[in-house]
Amino acid sequence: MIEIAALLAAFLGATGREAAIWERRDGGSPRLLGSSSVAFGSRTEAGVGAWDAIAWARTKGMHAQLVTTGESVGWLFVEAGDSPDADRLLARVVPHVRRLSRERDGATGELVERYEEISLLYAIGELLGGTTSVEAVADTLLRELAITVGAARAVFLQNNHVTGMLAPIATLGLDEVAYPTISLEQAEHIAVAAYRSANAITESGGAARASDPVLAAGGGALLAVAITRPSTGVGITGTHPVPILNGKVVEPPTSVPLGVLVLGGRANGQPFSAGDRKLAVAVGTQIGTAMHNASLVRAAVERQQLVREMRLAHDLQLKLLPKPAVVGPEARAAARLVPAESVGGDFFLMARLDRDRTGVLIGDVSGHGYQSALVMALALSAAAIHVQAAFDPSIALDAVRRSLDDELSSTEMSITICYAVIDTRAGEVRFANAGHPHAFRVGADGQCVRLAAVVPPIGFSDAPIEECVMSWRPGDRLVLFTDGITDARDARDQRLGEDAVLAMLASMTHGESPDAMLDALFAQVESHTRRTALRDDLAAVIVDRPLEERS
Repeated sequence: MIEIAALLAAFLGATGREAAIWERRDGGSPRLLGSSSVAFGSRTEAGVGAWDAIAWARTKGMHAQLVTTGESVGWLFVEAGDSPDADRLLARVVPHVRRLSRERDGATGELVERYEEISLLYAIGELLGGTTSVEAVADTLLRELAITVGAARAVFLQNNHVTGMLAPIATLGLDEVAYPTISLEQAEHIAVAAYRSANAITESGGAARASDPVLAAGGGALLAVAITRPSTGVGITGTHPVPILNGKVVEPPTSVPLGVLVLGGRANGQPFSAGDRKLAVAVGTQIGTAMHNASLVRAAVERQQLVREMRLAHDLQLKLLPKPAVVGPEARAAARLVPAESVGGDFFLMARLDRDRTGVLIGDVSGHGYQSALVMALALSAAAIHVQAAFDPSIALDAVRRSLDDELSSTEMSITICYAVIDTRAGEVRFANAGHPHAFRVGADGQCVRLAAVVPPIGFSDAPIEECVMSWRPGDRLVLFTDGITDARDARDQRLGEDAVLAMLASMTHGESPDAMLDALFAQVESHTRRTALRDDLAAVIVDRPLEERS
């Protein structure tokens, strides 16, 4: 041993005395571990075999001490001298040096033995690091693992959460055989057992053939290992309900299975070793983590794509709505739409019908989000056509209802719509209201008169839509808004309410413009909610039109 020889040489240099140590293990022949010189090592060989090594050493002008080196017993021979403390120190140091050398040699041997396994893990790490799709490199992953553990046949199974089946995405050595999809109900199958235990399982002989007739058809052992990812017990959002069974908290699993690797067909039918199992588990965890990371990347990309698409949809929806200037110069108007999500189901429409008449419409599709937005686009398109074709509000709404019948029936959705026509020559406003609750004529004196609904929302009833008439006086304004405004909630979940809105509108008796009234309305909503998330879409349209002077 190089370390022991160096220690004894140092002892010689410090004390001027030769030293040697011999080791005997398990009754075998003595072995020289080290000596300060070759000659002294030869001189002490006879002492190891002597009946009384201590007495023999004394006759040769030496000291002898019995030392233990962990797994063996040895004799330390030192030339006689006047420094017994140095001899005792040397006897204590030698076993420690021997133990450290043995540990180093063991680690080196294990490193050499596991070189192929380390190379495999490194290669798999590089392979997985260069792709976001484990499925694309599944064949290579399976082949590399099979070669390392000496398997001629193998399959890579991935769990399909929709069907509850383990489906093969890569096979090795099964060119003429189709590997079947495995149901997670087949508890006797080795792949299912490994998946459910989230661990590695080995089978051999008849048990192997029964647990996987395809891979074990030629006999030999099988090794199945679950492809897993670590589990923290929390979801992506950071929340996770704590499961309770029989009044006791159930600890979340330490790993989550995603699939299974099954290997077989080793030469001479040799069983898989504990080292093979350990390697397979490491590979399964490595692949599972990569699969999980890839799914997170895909989800993030899809979310980003969805955000972009919803932003585009939001911009498109706003572009579908008319600008208030379309009713000028005879009338002034202001309108605003704020979806609760990127897109919503509220909409409005303004139309310059002729020099004397201005049309104003507001609608609210049930629900909110993209489905409501699609129905809203259809309703807005139909309304834009029919209000120009029929100046009579009831005829226009009936035509809109017929246009949307099929869509509303198939989606089980409904729409509240109020359509009013201001006629300054006649001094009146004619309207038809299908279930829309918040439509008012606000007078110059602050009086708010509701344009009452005469039929339920479109989609609920086929009852005839009647037209109503009320007077239109100087300073009157039409104020139409959706229930998202009155239902706006604050941090304590308190509604803004219609009374508060009407009180604010009634206070505006100084000839404020539609823009000023609209700003005041949305400022009231913002002051109430204080940035609490909206639960519904907000929409409002305000129109005024002075009476035409008559000669």
